Amino acid sequence: MTGRVRVSAAMIVRNEERFLAGCLESLSGRVEEIVVVDTGSSDDTVGIAGRTPGVRLLHHRWNDDFAAARNVALDAASGDWILYIDADERLGLPKGGVVADYIDPGAVAGFVRFRPKTGYTRYREWRLFRSDPRIRFAGKIHETIKPAVRLLSAREGLPIVRTEVELDHIGYDGDQSHKHGRNLALLEIAVRADPDRVYCWHHMAETLAALGRVQEAVAAAREGLARADRDLSNDQRAPASLIVQFLARIEAELGGDPLDVIEAGLARMPDDHALWFLRGQALLRAGRPGEALEMAERLQAIDPEDLCDGLLAYDRAIFREKACELAALACLRLGRRREAAAQFAAAARLAPGDAAYRIKAIALNGPARVAP
Repeated sequence: MTGRVRVSAAMIVRNEERFLAGCLESLSGRVEEIVVVDTGSSDDTVGIAGRTPGVRLLHHRWNDDFAAARNVALDAASGDWILYIDADERLGLPKGGVVADYIDPGAVAGFVRFRPKTGYTRYREWRLFRSDPRIRFAGKIHETIKPAVRLLSAREGLPIVRTEVELDHIGYDGDQSHKHGRNLALLEIAVRADPDRVYCWHHMAETLAALGRVQEAVAAAREGLARADRDLSNDQRAPASLIVQFLARIEAELGGDPLDVIEAGLARMPDDHALWFLRGQALLRAGRPGEALEMAERLQAIDPEDLCDGLLAYDRAIFREKACELAALACLRLGRRREAAAQFAAAARLAPGDAAYRIKAIALNGPARVAP
């Protein structure tokens, strides 16, 4: 295997038989070592890891501390660099080769291009870093190496760079309800330990809402947003956006007008495309179709492939079929029927599996307009 450094992939697992084999396959031949730490699986996770060549399998008793488990993997890794990955993620190398080919050995860490969910754009994520005892995870949930990496970077004068390494996360594609109880207990500990970690407030709000505790969820979201307002750094921008999206969604579900929430979010983060899309929807509901159409056209002008190195991930559909749908509905409100038909036809081409777009285009302007 070629490359300037040796790379160890490090992961923790528990009952991941559905995902693990695919993850290990994506790593095979691309890293020098795979360290898998099992925290108490009762399915075939251990068997899959044990049968896979190149895997070093360790066991760690789960103690409600994600950082502690991940640090067991770091302690065992023998490589020069660490690729931190989960079983429900897949490694991609756009130019082929091995992970080492994408690493700058003069750096202390490298961002990967991370896709958090199928159908979303990529964003920068902290997943590659030097194997150094001074870099360890912290946090019982949403564990992170960011403070340790930044401290070492400052002390040693070593840069944190971007790489073309890709990771695709597929674990959010199904039902997550089985995790809510465990997560809530850990999140309550996390926000007490580090109340300025805005992402934990967002996750707590989403978890409480999923459990039917809506008022508590809104209170948690507002607390997180207040924390973000004190320091809207790059680390806080993404979770702050998620909180605004959450509050807007809840407001709409409760029959209110989310426009004020969205506008306040855009005042904080004027380049947030997800909030622009929500603004377009809210404007349409508020009887302002001309402004909603402007939002749709703004989104249609963006190529989601150009967003892979940003701080936020977006549902690609808001630039494509959902933007077309928003434009079509705005055109209908404006009495521009033929333009609405053309927008529904465009949505049908972008999302051929959704028959509703094609049917609406046909109803408005006839089948000839939606021929592929």
